[in-house]
Amino acid sequence: MLTLSSLFFVIGCEKNPAGIESDHYSWELSTPAEQEMDPAILDSASIQARLKGFIDGLLVIRNGYIIAENYFNGYGINSPHNVMSVSKSFLSAITGLALQKGYLDSLNEKMLYYFPEYIHPEIDERKYQITIRHLLTMRMGIENETENYFEIYHSDNWIKTTIEWPLLYAPGERMRYNTFQTHLLSAILTKASQMSALELAQNLLTGPMGITIDAWEQDPQGYYFGGNSMFFSPREMAVLGYMYLNGGRLNDTQIVPQEWVEFTLTPSTNSPPNAWGAFKNYNYAYLWWLGQIYQYDLFLAYGYGGQFVACFPDLNLIIVTTANNQVDYDTSTLQEWAIFDIMEKYILPAVLN
Repeated sequence: MLTLSSLFFVIGCEKNPAGIESDHYSWELSTPAEQEMDPAILDSASIQARLKGFIDGLLVIRNGYIIAENYFNGYGINSPHNVMSVSKSFLSAITGLALQKGYLDSLNEKMLYYFPEYIHPEIDERKYQITIRHLLTMRMGIENETENYFEIYHSDNWIKTTIEWPLLYAPGERMRYNTFQTHLLSAILTKASQMSALELAQNLLTGPMGITIDAWEQDPQGYYFGGNSMFFSPREMAVLGYMYLNGGRLNDTQIVPQEWVEFTLTPSTNSPPNAWGAFKNYNYAYLWWLGQIYQYDLFLAYGYGGQFVACFPDLNLIIVTTANNQVDYDTSTLQEWAIFDIMEKYILPAVLN
């Protein structure tokens, strides 16, 4: 089962604190009919999104063209939104670029190598075996964050508390979703590159993509919240999906290595047939989700409450949504399922064969 990626508390959120400007990625517009989608069915998706009340943005892109775009609840084209755990998929790309640039040697590097200050004689010996790969696949061995999120979040040192949290499983044994694993990854990237995660992201990823991180939460020690609480507009979120649909390329520039894109979109779990609403047969990859909706394969950047970048390679289609994230876990689940339902009933059936 998918689990809570985080709630909405913001304690150290800076707006573009590095002051780095980037060219705004320019989307071209088209019509549904020109991109072989039924406009009447697609209009129904927009109506349903408005009626839900909690959806803040809905963006549909086919063949690289925006063909439907709707905003609600005071949001607009350029409004930044907390994308929650969609941030993890951005972090996955940043990690691949850090490997390419030589800041990291390999995914088999040990986590504790970067945190000698938290090693003590009584530490669980298994923690010496935790690797960067385990953090990318949620296999560090700690419990799901539904059991410890607030305790870690409200601690005075997220890194120390996460490292000291008891292991339920040996590293690599089982996937258990916990955002603070990816926060360790953010701190590792910071230490390895001698840049903040924000500077690293802007220099290697978002700057070349032509988008800007409008804000990003920081922990009490100043580390940017790895895998959570980045702020982007839906159009900016969509650039990530479009780049990954094209093997890491944008405007004839290879930004993320194609090999990394292909690798991180392969399953790291092997789940039996399952369903999370209309999202079926899902598995976890490397900070991306994989599965099917309406019998079409997709890879998905997934954020709490309904922040989605859903990419359907066979259709050259991207669906981006933003939604209210100031909700409890049960409400978040209902919102996510409702958005999957809109995809299944009103967007994917609009594709014309």
